[in-house]
Amino acid sequence: MIGMKVFLASGFFKNIKRSVMDGVKADELEVRDHLLKEKILKYYGDGPIKLWALKEPLHDRWASIDEEDYVLFYHAGKFIYVGRVSFKYPFAEENKQIKAGGYLAESVWGRDVNGETWPLLFFLKDVREIDLPLSKLNELAGYNLTSVRGFMKMQEKKGQNVIEYLQQVYLKPPVKPPAKPLELIQHDEIVDAIYALGELIGYKPERKWRHKRYEFDVVWHKPPRIGPKYVFEVHVKGSLEKALLRLKHAYDLWESQIFLVSTEDQLEEAQSKFLGELHELKDKVTLLNIKDVEEFYGFKGKFEWLERKFGLKPT
Repeated sequence: MIGMKVFLASGFFKNIKRSVMDGVKADELEVRDHLLKEKILKYYGDGPIKLWALKEPLHDRWASIDEEDYVLFYHAGKFIYVGRVSFKYPFAEENKQIKAGGYLAESVWGRDVNGETWPLLFFLKDVREIDLPLSKLNELAGYNLTSVRGFMKMQEKKGQNVIEYLQQVYLKPPVKPPAKPLELIQHDEIVDAIYALGELIGYKPERKWRHKRYEFDVVWHKPPRIGPKYVFEVHVKGSLEKALLRLKHAYDLWESQIFLVSTEDQLEEAQSKFLGELHELKDKVTLLNIKDVEEFYGFKGKFEWLERKFGLKPT
């Protein structure tokens, strides 16, 4: 425990999911330094590569990171993942390696609104999913944080209780989630994509949002508006009629913009069978093909920085 440090990182859910939770395949990375390529192969083999990165103005914080340090990833009021640092790149502070770090970062996260990327990389191991509310971290560390923005290093004395808490997390074997049916895996992946899109666009998204006896797959809020502005039902299996009735409830109550996301055959059934009976929904609900959502998700994440640069969306 002596010498170990704790860092707090925040970011878009899309980016945390891609590089911390899921990990990136080797063939998706643009690695221009053969020494880094060898190091990645040594640590990760054929497995997913997990990493995060900082911009050059945060060099001093990046320089203070050591192997085995903990990094807690914050999103929407709590820490959702923790990982240990395996190694950092650039190995030497020279322009060639910093540029190589930038190319690699761009292949993972794209660029920011200014066309910049994140060349100061650190790679992760032993990533665990956690559920640590910010209030609990404040209690452990004696902090009074209201949110986490960017990347920060915890004061080492205040971080000791957090380290002890995390060590207890790592004493337990990783929880292997039960195998899910293929339909449920697809459903959850699309829900995550719609959630991440809402955040990228600038709304406040929530999954499995409940109102009385109804639960909606994803909603996007736009405070101070009462009720969600957008409501999505992702239908892969089950009752198509019930999914449409949930959307009808959202429209009746809040005049939300409502979307049914499903496969081509299910959308055709909704159009031909149910929307005739639920005629008041016919011109209200937007039907989206799962494949189109997947394509937009990939496109949006890659080119979102250009939208901001051209002033096509608010910051």
